[in-house]
Amino acid sequence: MDWEAVARLLAEKSTFPVALLDQEGSILLFNRAMETALGWSRFDVVAKPWAKVCTPHANEDEARRWIADALRGAIDGCEVVAVTSRGQRVGLTLECSLVGRGAEQVLLLVATHTQVLQVEVGSFDGEDLDYEVSLGPEFGQVVRLHRGGEALQLVEPARCFTLMYQRASPCEDCPLVGDDEPWPRTRVKPLSLRQSMVELRTAERLEGRVRVRVRMLPELALQAIHTAKVDALARHADLSRREKEILTYLLQGRSIEDIAHAIGIAVRTVKYHQTNVLQKLGAESRSDLLRLFF
Repeated sequence: MDWEAVARLLAEKSTFPVALLDQEGSILLFNRAMETALGWSRFDVVAKPWAKVCTPHANEDEARRWIADALRGAIDGCEVVAVTSRGQRVGLTLECSLVGRGAEQVLLLVATHTQVLQVEVGSFDGEDLDYEVSLGPEFGQVVRLHRGGEALQLVEPARCFTLMYQRASPCEDCPLVGDDEPWPRTRVKPLSLRQSMVELRTAERLEGRVRVRVRMLPELALQAIHTAKVDALARHADLSRREKEILTYLLQGRSIEDIAHAIGIAVRTVKYHQTNVLQKLGAESRSDLLRLFF
């Protein structure tokens, strides 16, 4: 029986990251899940030693040892440090199995758990994030970080504005700044590098820290959500047609003067409608509308 062919078939069908190594520790196969986990294309790594390609330089000797132990059947699992194509360190919990016999024997590696061990500064552009940061003397220090649902571990303490935006101080539109603004807080920012996309940030106050969610949305999707939310708020508060129109402009951040010009009514009339809208919705200010809206 062609054991290597069997192992290849099993690897390709697995949803776990899987690699096949020959008796020299060189890579025979990366399945798609392993390509995703480490960022390497199979065409970049096939026929190259795992210890050389997928391992940080400082861990090469250790990698050769556990591969040798696995190839002689001394271990059936281990926790190792791997390196991605971008140079990030990733922890892998591996199950090691020998497939076949004699000269046809290959080593099947299945990663049952992966964890990013090193996070690059500024590597979060266009990413969906969930993180928590501290307040007080350690303002902005990241205490928990998830990217795309995956928990990331920081090698060293880092402030959110440095880690994510490569800044030395908080961002101008930071939702954590501002004592007078009620919680939760929302910020919407167009992304100039990604046309028709916007960054939606929401911040929720917890005890001694703030939980922040960052989501990337197509502008058309945000507009659809915006329209549906306005309709729901207008129905709930029984707003008139004019009040709903004023609410729409207020949520766009338009000034009183801009709204008056766009609709063709007096500034005083816009202020009157704005007061009615806030009262009906139970909002204390224009900024408080965002709390209700999101």
